[in-house]
Amino acid sequence: MKESKLFTPWNIGTMQLKNRLAMAPMSLGFESQDGTINEKMAAYWEARARGGVALIIIDVVTVDPQMPYLGNTIHLGQDRQIESLRQFVEKMHAYGARVIPQISHPGPESLCWFAGVPPVGPSDYVNSMGQRVRALKLEEIQEIIEKYGDTARKAKEAGCDGIELHCAHAYMLAGSFLSPLRNKRVDRYGGSLDNRARFLLEVIRNIKAKAGEDFPIVLRISGDERVPGGNTLEDMLYLVPRLEEAGIDAFEVSGGTQYELCWKIIPCHGEPAGVNLREARAIKQAATVPVLVVGKIFDPRFAAHIVDSGYADGVVMGRALLADPELPRKAAEGRFDDIAPCTGCGVGCVGEQMQMRPGSCVINPALGRESELEIRPAETKKKVLVIGGGLAGLEAARVASLRGHQVTLLEKEDRLGGQINLAAAAPFKQELTKWVVYLSGQVEKNGVKVELNREATPELVAQLKPDAVIVATGAKALIPPIKGVDKTQVVQGHEILKANEIITSGRVLIIGGGTVGCELAETLLHSALGPMEVTIVEMLPEVAADEIPNNRIPLLKRLAARGVAILTSTEVKEIADDGVIVEQDGEEKVLKGFDHIVLSCGSQPFDPLSEKLKELVPQVLVVGDANSPRKALQAVAEGAAAGREV
Repeated sequence: MKESKLFTPWNIGTMQLKNRLAMAPMSLGFESQDGTINEKMAAYWEARARGGVALIIIDVVTVDPQMPYLGNTIHLGQDRQIESLRQFVEKMHAYGARVIPQISHPGPESLCWFAGVPPVGPSDYVNSMGQRVRALKLEEIQEIIEKYGDTARKAKEAGCDGIELHCAHAYMLAGSFLSPLRNKRVDRYGGSLDNRARFLLEVIRNIKAKAGEDFPIVLRISGDERVPGGNTLEDMLYLVPRLEEAGIDAFEVSGGTQYELCWKIIPCHGEPAGVNLREARAIKQAATVPVLVVGKIFDPRFAAHIVDSGYADGVVMGRALLADPELPRKAAEGRFDDIAPCTGCGVGCVGEQMQMRPGSCVINPALGRESELEIRPAETKKKVLVIGGGLAGLEAARVASLRGHQVTLLEKEDRLGGQINLAAAAPFKQELTKWVVYLSGQVEKNGVKVELNREATPELVAQLKPDAVIVATGAKALIPPIKGVDKTQVVQGHEILKANEIITSGRVLIIGGGTVGCELAETLLHSALGPMEVTIVEMLPEVAADEIPNNRIPLLKRLAARGVAILTSTEVKEIADDGVIVEQDGEEKVLKGFDHIVLSCGSQPFDPLSEKLKELVPQVLVVGDANSPRKALQAVAEGAAAGREV
């Protein structure tokens, strides 16, 4: 990487940066109620600054404390908030990192409605949370423009190196003013593109007037909103010189809109890497100031390619830095195999937030708990036996070995990975294998003795004489108590994903419409060699209800495009010789004509050992699906906890 421009210094206006990697703002629910930067947030960002990233863009800093973004929101309304930010910036500067807060008025996306205050925007419409947005009056617009400038001035007083303005995704106040999808005004702030951009341009000029011409502004924009009727790349190219003239010092190019295309803003499974490169390259060719690009850039080698090929001057990484805060330093040293990889799953960073829980990360359970979960040497070195080489077992072995224990891992199959080997079999899920590749490499590097094709038994454990055993034997497919489930045309979905059962044509009924059932449908259609019709039966009101929208919506769109029939609120009662008897909305029906029936009814814990081993070993811990089948997020977290506990 030494020959790449990615690790060369550069400037954004008067701001000097040691490399071309920036950290994206990601609201993860770590914020304080009082708008200050708390210890948890500081430790989270400090880990990334220590890891070598050049620029940290702080999550949304609202210009109006009465208009919070997603729950608690950083603001600079009083001296104590400014002092809190100043102390934080000084810490980041000690690592050579620069800091810019993302200044914004949440506008339509504010959670002010919890306090009985309607969110505001350019026009009257319904926002992304189903709340009515009130159109701002002209005098209110001017007041908000002043607040932008005041907040930027306070950020400068706190020692920040510049600010970022959020004007992307038809989102929050500036983005919704700019987008024809949200702005339906009939005064000087609406109508033409020049009028829709007026609010943004006046905000920029106010910031420059109050914070100084030498205080850099990075503008986040959607290079293309990718929705009919939305702003296009051509619109952005038209605005670039006008925005530069107003005082913009750099552009950060994103894409899509928050409403219609959430999976383009936070691209997950099925979306290509570097989703915004085409637009970034075009804007770079039109701009005279630096251009950064964001959007599913997980690998620093790909980031180097982007910079070295002239697509952009710098790269903004988000989730990749959640997965591994040390990514920049490891990349600069050429230690690519040591980088904990983001796979774009969205399970922890997006899914947990949607459940109103702090964001987390599958491959990095220490996210948001950096101080608490630091790996420290064990006081007493032990012989640790890990049974099972899925994610939970691999992470347990990795952490235990890093603490100095002598670790042996037994896996009864001929490969590591466990359930991930099944999950990655579906189309668009191959990236999940990166977790297994990384963890396998780390346990080998740390001296863990890995034995494949070796099944653990009480006799073998007694022979090995470990001081502690971590049982990570996973789960097995659940066979539902349905009459006729043992008929010859019935197969387990897991066997299809393993390629032990082959279905290449015919009419297929899948019982179970969770994410796995839906992905089974896609897998079957992807591998079909002849005509195939697929029907999914799900007893709940929705299919793939356990998946985040960024993955669920594209998945359902693909199934619809392939003609998959989906029956919800439908319970299978019996698999008979002449059809499948179901109950739908209280009415019994018979579904006929299926050549194959596939079960996708979930999993159940597989733990044949732990109770027996408690008589043989001083310490026995059960982790992952062997404890209770859930997602990879919980499996890795439990493995990490067990590795720290032994």
